[in-house]
Amino acid sequence: MRPGKHPITPLAAVAGGLLAGVVGTVCLDTVAYLWHRRAGGQKSPLGWEFGPIDGWDDAPDPGKVAKREIEGCTQRELPDRWAWPISTAMHWAYGQAVRYAYQHGLATPAQ
Repeated sequence: MRPGKHPITPLAAVAGGLLAGVVGTVCLDTVAYLWHRRAGGQKSPLGWEFGPIDGWDDAPDPGKVAKREIEGCTQRELPDRWAWPISTAMHWAYGQAVRYAYQHGLATPAQ
């Protein structure tokens, strides 16, 4: 609950959490894209963010972590065609995890 006359509503907590997840993801992407450019990368922001991933060698680290987890649970090797969808899902899942943490922090009174 926040200080003041009116406590935060559940809808406001969800909206604030979603906004925090999106803003956090965009900020992290901006920093990562700037690192890409400083390292000599030539892709446009949209090409970098949504460009195809041909295989696990080109996948970002969150996708590779998910690959190891999935392969460990299923005892099967994931084909390269799954590199892009799993990497994208992990990217946005991280943003939503941040959203949840922010939302949960809003819903928990300070001690």
